[in-house]
Amino acid sequence: MLEVVLELGISVTSRDLAAAAGVSEGTLFKVFETKENLLRSLASKHSGMPDSVGVWLQSIDVAGMSFEDLVIGIIENAMEQYRRSFRIFYALGPYIDSPGKDALEQFERELEPWTDALLQHSHRLRASPESAASILRMHAVAAADTTNMWTQQLTPAEHADIFLHGLMRPHDAAALDSTARDSAAHDSTQGTQE
Repeated sequence: MLEVVLELGISVTSRDLAAAAGVSEGTLFKVFETKENLLRSLASKHSGMPDSVGVWLQSIDVAGMSFEDLVIGIIENAMEQYRRSFRIFYALGPYIDSPGKDALEQFERELEPWTDALLQHSHRLRASPESAASILRMHAVAAADTTNMWTQQLTPAEHADIFLHGLMRPHDAAALDSTARDSAAHDSTQGTQE
């Protein structure tokens, strides 16, 4: 039944819902009384989803995985989960309750397996594993909202590459040092001119 709601949104008819459930409209109304009650029930059931990344991390040998493959896998699973969450939110938003304290705490706890997995690669991170996990999630959430016209559709591997290597082209260390010195010199002269 959820798929028909995701496809049609809240304009879905009770006839559409009954057909998707394989029952008559009368049977549907005996259980839910109104279409709104049914949509509320669907929203309640599907708005809290299991952490796909945590489930995936438990199913693999994290220690035997390269850092790059780990990041790609985290982003891929997170994007899939958050795309589905966005679809549910856009279809059933008016029927979804605001998250309570427990839901928000659970959302934060979902980062724990991400952090644990990144911990083994902490020597390659410029941020703590906790911060890296949070940044990865922010990146995946932003990438998953495909309804925004400004969102360029990149693959999980492309998102992972940006996370791992940034947007700068590779440069030799001397060129980077020179650029940093030039920038610092420019900043110091700007301060004296004001």
